[in-house]
Amino acid sequence: MLVNIVGLGKVSLSIARQLEGKVKFGYFVSRDFEKAKLVSKELNAIPATYNDDFKLNGVVLFGLNDSTLPEAERLLYSKIENIIAIHFSGFHPSTVFPNDWNPASMHPNCAVASDSTLFKDVLFGLEGTEKGIATAQNLVQLLEANYVIIPSEKKVLYHLAAVISSNFPVGLAYISYLLYREIGVDDENSRKIISRLLRTVSENIEKMDITMALTGPIKRKDWTIVEKERDVFLDFSKRTQLYSETLYDEFVKLLASIAEK
Repeated sequence: MLVNIVGLGKVSLSIARQLEGKVKFGYFVSRDFEKAKLVSKELNAIPATYNDDFKLNGVVLFGLNDSTLPEAERLLYSKIENIIAIHFSGFHPSTVFPNDWNPASMHPNCAVASDSTLFKDVLFGLEGTEKGIATAQNLVQLLEANYVIIPSEKKVLYHLAAVISSNFPVGLAYISYLLYREIGVDDENSRKIISRLLRTVSENIEKMDITMALTGPIKRKDWTIVEKERDVFLDFSKRTQLYSETLYDEFVKLLASIAEK
């Protein structure tokens, strides 16, 4: 398999490093030629910028950010021949690319914090054309990962689900952090407590029906504690002014409905 990369981001470089020795690399294209040259030397590819004269054939992995992806056709005008275009955005569907690019998307459901992230056993969301999906499935196999197929027209719902699961807990963790800090728990131990709680919840969700993963006073229907802690939460929210006073009530309502299931 001949693999080119357009946009040397954390996901595309992580995938490239895991594909080393399993595929043949072609062009690595970036606005930053020095970066392209450095990575190309490491992985035996050909460095290029958008202003250079080259033609893309084979698989093209797009590591462009969400705001730049729609500009890909313009950036690569006259440089595309016979390709299968694959991007990693969770938000954009494969239709962000022309259909004759045989497009697909493969979005990793994990937090990619570096350009050397490992994707073994990570679940990717795939969608796109028949040829594009077949190529993405092959790549996922080479990465020793797994996948689910999602409808292209529901890509936004897919991304929203990922955002709620991966981003929203950070906001709630921050509120917990502020509460721990107020009672004198130091930063390091606050983070340890919060991360451990989140990790055990995550493990429970993985092992059992999600409605069974709920614990605490709402699960036990201990409404006296729920009401007393509501008063504390409202007082804290007024002092910090970081979030809506209705946040607690909305979450209690949601968790109570889950507990009933």
